[in-house]
Order: sequence, then C-alpha cells, then structure tokens
Amino acid sequence: MTRSRTRVALLLALGFLAAPASAQIPDAPTLLAAMGLTPDQVQQVMSGQIVRGAIQPASERELVTAVAFLVHTTPSQFVADLKAGLGTKVDPDTLASGVFKGAGSAADLAKLTLEPGAQKRAAAYTEAAPGGDLNLSTQEIASFNKLAGSDVPTVTAAVRSALLARQTAYRQQGLAGIAPYALKNGSRSPADELRTATQASKGLQRYVPAAYQMLLDYPNSKPAGTEEVFRWAQINAHGTPTLTLTHAAFIPDGDAWVVVQRMYYVSTGFNSVQAVAGLMPVEGGTVVGYTNRTSTDQVAGFGGGTKRSIGGKLLASQLEALFKKAQAAAKH
Repeated sequence: MTRSRTRVALLLALGFLAAPASAQIPDAPTLLAAMGLTPDQVQQVMSGQIVRGAIQPASERELVTAVAFLVHTTPSQFVADLKAGLGTKVDPDTLASGVFKGAGSAADLAKLTLEPGAQKRAAAYTEAAPGGDLNLSTQEIASFNKLAGSDVPTVTAAVRSALLARQTAYRQQGLAGIAPYALKNGSRSPADELRTATQASKGLQRYVPAAYQMLLDYPNSKPAGTEEVFRWAQINAHGTPTLTLTHAAFIPDGDAWVVVQRMYYVSTGFNSVQAVAGLMPVEGGTVVGYTNRTSTDQVAGFGGGTKRSIGGKLLASQLEALFKKAQAAAKH
C-alpha cells in the first residue's frame, strides 16, 4: 500500500464509508471525500468547521459519534500537544488531572482529592453497595465498607490506592486486568465493553491491523514506535465529580498517526470510553478523523434507540466544542 493510500485508509478505518475505487491523491478534499463528505462539507472542514460523520453503535449501551476537522499544525506537533495534555487543558470540565510516571506510584495521585463535597463523597464510598452510584468491584466495596466512620483523609487515601491498583492491573494485564463493576444482580465489565468497541472497528482491523491487535492484546502486540501516556483525572460529568483512568496510545505510520484514548475506569455515570483518531498530513496542516464510543447503561432498555440518538447528538456537540478549542490552541 502506498503512503497516500495508507493515509486515506486510516480515515476509512475509523468507521466511515467504504473505501472508494480510487484514492491516491493525499490532499484534503480527496481525503474528506473519501469519508463520504459532500463538496460543501469539504469546504466547511477546510474553513475550520467541525463536520460530523456517521457510525453505528456496537451494543445497546453505546453512544457513538464521528467527526472530521482540520488543525493548522503537523501531525507530529499535534501529537506532541496531545501528549502534553492538550485535551485536559482545553476541557472546562476537567477539575484536576495528573500523569502516572513510569510504572506508577502513590506519589502520582498525591494531588487527587474528593473535593468538591468531600464529606459526602467519602461517605458514599464507605456506604457503597453493588449497583449503587459508584462503579466499584465487589472487592473494592468490601474494602471501603470497612472504613465506615473514617475521616475524609483516610477515605481519600483508600481511593488513591484503589485507583493505583486498577492502573497497575491494566498496565500489566490489559483488558484482563480490569475488575468489573458490581451490580445488584451480576456485574458490568468495562473490559467487555472496550473489546466490543474495538471489534466494531472493522476498518481499523483491515487497514491498520497492528493498532487493532494492540487494542485487543495490550500490553502485548505494540507496534514499533508506539508512545503511551497514562492519566488520572477528575471531571465534571453533567454536574457530578467523576474520577477516571485513561490510557492514551500514539502509533506512528510514516508521517501519519493513529491516536487511541481508552478510558478504562470511570467512577460513576458511565462505564468506559474508547476514542480512535487518524491524523493525516495535508497542505496547511492535519486532517483529523475521530470516532468515539462511550458505554453507558443509561441508554439501554426501553426507548434505547431514541436515547442513543439524543445522547449521541449531545456527545457530538460536547466534543465539537472541545475540538474548536483544540484548533485554536494548535495555532499557537
């Protein structure tokens, strides 16, 4: 496969339309047309607008969105900005965040607190139960229950320890190391949700098989040159302080990149997130093709189709606002 075909394939791999019969010119209009965008939409992207694509959910719990946009910087520089935390810097809902250095240690979580509302949130942990508001494993629930009556610093330290244990298990075992969330009757497995999200990316499997295999087999099967960043964050998710653990992987393909963001732990509200982006060099900058699959029980069951449609549009709107800020930041 030629370099230009590889760039186009990266866009197609993210779940848009089928590959066109001919796609050999790696300029922006050709790349965007390969995603099924109309000439008017191509012009919108090139003028700095965010344009939505379309992908289908892989389960009744998935919210999905796909977008394309242009940043006025090279793929390598944009990757450098992302590794430096561009996403958290432009996101107003990020309350706090930090990076795990090396294998990760307690020191990396030293700035994590249970504020705002620390007293109430600490009590929620010590009173946690299967199927409650907090996403915790059976073992985590038992450990927190033993701290009933403890002060906020003691519970905060236990939360940090639980997060570090999850980070260590994922880093050593990948999907197999993700402890499921305890429900009233059974459990919910973020690992299964992330595996489903990966397997739904058939184009990724076809055009970028090394990246696809890494997502399934992590920490094995890393493509040559892969760079990684592990972060914790506290975000404001629709008014609720939420703790997250994220694995970001940056996979080079010549002068193009595949970027993966896998949120493998979320403390409340939803289950997991997997976002995949292809970054392709074009004249004047980088075309980004991005897909996001968010797993949440809130859109399953009766009326799920309508819930997923509304939720997907809301997700797309929120992401577009972030991407506009990223575009502006990339100019400087």
